[in-house]
Amino acid sequence: MKNIIQKAKEYKTRVAGAWIPINKDDIDSKISGNKLYASTKIDGEFSMLYFDGKISVLINSSGKILDNIHFLPQITQTLQKQNISSLIMCAELHVKSNGRCRVFEVRSALKSNPDDILLSGFEILELDSKEYQSSTYEDTLKTIKGLFEDIEDVNVVSYEIISSSQLHKLFEDIVVNQNQEGLVIRSDDSPMVYKLKPIHTVDVAIIGFTQGEDGKVREILMGLLDENNHFIQVGKVGIGLSEIEKENLYNILKDIVVDSRYIEVDSRRVAFAMVKPQIVVEISVNDVITQTTKGDIENPLIKYEDSAGYTLIKNINGTSFIHPVFKKIREDKSINSHDVRYKQITDVVYIDASSQSIQELPKSEIILREVYTKKSKSKTNVQKFIVWKTNKEEIDDKYLAYVLNYTNFSPTRGEPLKKEVRISNSKEQILNLLDEFKTKNIKKGWQIVE
Repeated sequence: MKNIIQKAKEYKTRVAGAWIPINKDDIDSKISGNKLYASTKIDGEFSMLYFDGKISVLINSSGKILDNIHFLPQITQTLQKQNISSLIMCAELHVKSNGRCRVFEVRSALKSNPDDILLSGFEILELDSKEYQSSTYEDTLKTIKGLFEDIEDVNVVSYEIISSSQLHKLFEDIVVNQNQEGLVIRSDDSPMVYKLKPIHTVDVAIIGFTQGEDGKVREILMGLLDENNHFIQVGKVGIGLSEIEKENLYNILKDIVVDSRYIEVDSRRVAFAMVKPQIVVEISVNDVITQTTKGDIENPLIKYEDSAGYTLIKNINGTSFIHPVFKKIREDKSINSHDVRYKQITDVVYIDASSQSIQELPKSEIILREVYTKKSKSKTNVQKFIVWKTNKEEIDDKYLAYVLNYTNFSPTRGEPLKKEVRISNSKEQILNLLDEFKTKNIKKGWQIVE
């Protein structure tokens, strides 16, 4: 049974996770053919049906075994009557509904209304102790339908065989008019499987930014508010920003930079300058996923306070945006638990709160703090150096052990506030970086004040 549990976990993350997300604008450029299998994407719970000749059970992508669903004894009996020795089938567990099923309804039905549960198969991995092979996907669907035609609550996924020229209309009928999650598109001529879904738009708070070599915004760091007014970091975006928008955003964000013990870096390993949460922007995404081939996705849960900036609370089960694109600044929206609510995401995908990490990460420890001042034209210039140990590196390898934060404030300069951050797993290296900063910036006339 351990091997089957592992197989179920691997299928969800490795195979289903490799399906390619597209939207209706991609249909003509990415899909062609006169014989496509278009099945309605079910917003249910992935389950692997395992029959060993004696019993039938379902295994979900977390490895949990379900053995008490009402139709499992029927599956065992009907497969035994057909002299089937074994079967491993991939399927979706969902509920009886006139409209779109939601995965949380499945979880609820499993507890309170198990008779409402349905099973829809879409792939066979093993039949009669042999790896299942078929010449066409149509044969697979017909085989599934034939195996369970006598069981009312077990069937094959709803599908149509169409040409690419008919796909736009089918998308309109199924996804737009019937509000289904999307379509899954297969072809016998290609190994690729496409998830055709509507484009989602999300209003997010800007909580940080990085600069490009041109001095403009390169990427923005995005956050959404949960019901406790904590931010969930949901990704980064740079695509879609025009040169004018990059410059305008920089001029806004540079003036609201805040100190932060929370550090996030971009693809260059450059730390984001964290900012006071004031700006809402709209982005579009092709898809929202909760797992990759590496397993469940986690997002940082962080707290913001005017006095302390951002602090990491813990990592929680979360999501990743597929192909996020900046659309516009939402000047009509503000930072509150409605306009930038996390529920924009949980309305699209299901996140199991019971499986979230509940481990509080250790607090950071300041190991050095030095502030220098110098008078210039009756104004006070300030340079501040802070080095701290995160104490998180042994628990989560996404966090390095040491952080150096350098702040330079000069009220007479065109750009008064400048900040730089360096990170390292070596205390010796971070202190050497500190010495380099001090040698470069602390010249004659600077006095240490703390």
